Amino acid sequence: MSLHSNKRLWQKHVLAENRRSIEGLLETLCAEPVYEIMATGEQHRGREAVAAFYRGLFDGLPDVTFELVGQFVSETGVVEESVLVGTHTGPLFGIPPTGKPIRLPLVIIFPMKDGEILGERLYFDLEGLKQQVDLYQFHGAKYLSS
Repeated sequence: MSLHSNKRLWQKHVLAENRRSIEGLLETLCAEPVYEIMATGEQHRGREAVAAFYRGLFDGLPDVTFELVGQFVSETGVVEESVLVGTHTGPLFGIPPTGKPIRLPLVIIFPMKDGEILGERLYFDLEGLKQQVDLYQFHGAKYLSS
């Protein structure tokens, strides 16, 4: 794939995500995409599992936006650096809803082949997210899960 083709495919994917169009997102993916959440070890395999992942994301953060920091395009895919911003009103990455605003720096790798995105690998600081939403309460010298 050319750099231009990969960038256009990634842009189409991001546009569908910003529109919350799960159908549009799936159109950019291969038949058996794999989404990996590196911080939790979760894997979502296949179009139905990926659609469920996006429904969970959009339900957990109904006002979610992605602030693009930058992207790196190669012949084998795109790497995106962005900040996920939203209000945590539903379950997200195994964390129960807190109603708190979040700003989660992300790095997402989009491997590509033959004009399709093979999936995503999301990298972020899970412990930092938990602290941001006050999942821990400070008691003396120990952090306890609430």
